[in-house]
Amino acid sequence: MALSSERLGILGGTFNPVHLAHLLIAQEAWYRFDLAQVMFIPAARNPLRSDVESLASDDHRLAMLRLATEEDARFSVNAWELRKGGKSFTIDTLRHQREIRPTAELYLLIGADAALTLPQWKDVRDFRELCTVVICNRPGSTDMQRELPPELVALGLRLEVMPLPQLDISASEIRRRLRIGKPVRYFVPDAVAEYIHRQGLYQSAD
Repeated sequence: MALSSERLGILGGTFNPVHLAHLLIAQEAWYRFDLAQVMFIPAARNPLRSDVESLASDDHRLAMLRLATEEDARFSVNAWELRKGGKSFTIDTLRHQREIRPTAELYLLIGADAALTLPQWKDVRDFRELCTVVICNRPGSTDMQRELPPELVALGLRLEVMPLPQLDISASEIRRRLRIGKPVRYFVPDAVAEYIHRQGLYQSAD
């Protein structure tokens, strides 16, 4: 159902696996920007990453996202990029959302480190007509609280910086723990931890 003139958050990523820091980002954005909903959009293939890892399949990533968000009405999962296939370009997703939600205000949520790569993103200057870019600045990451890098300012985008509480969790650390047999409860939602163990995910070296 379209959100008409409401505010919609968009959180993309590989979500391999989805974890509590992802949910925290979505919640903080929902509160700070008075969003009607935050949409999780798993990427089919990140065009800026060439690393080859032993990761979960698209179906598993999607299933884990749905398990992690199904009990929170503030969140939804959109598989458009997975169905589209190929490289996932954010501009394509933004244009698609604008087509189906012509009056919604879009808020694109990205991490501080990813924000530094924005000048390399496809048609990035067109973002200014489509969305507000929210840079999620967690402790220990690139500090953008005081001053944005000149290369980002030069893009002319609508930028907001959102500080995050300290929560040092990453998908790569979760996969490492699983590979060596360490528990991951309290890193991911319980339903996701159960799914990972039931399906035997992330057991081989990445």
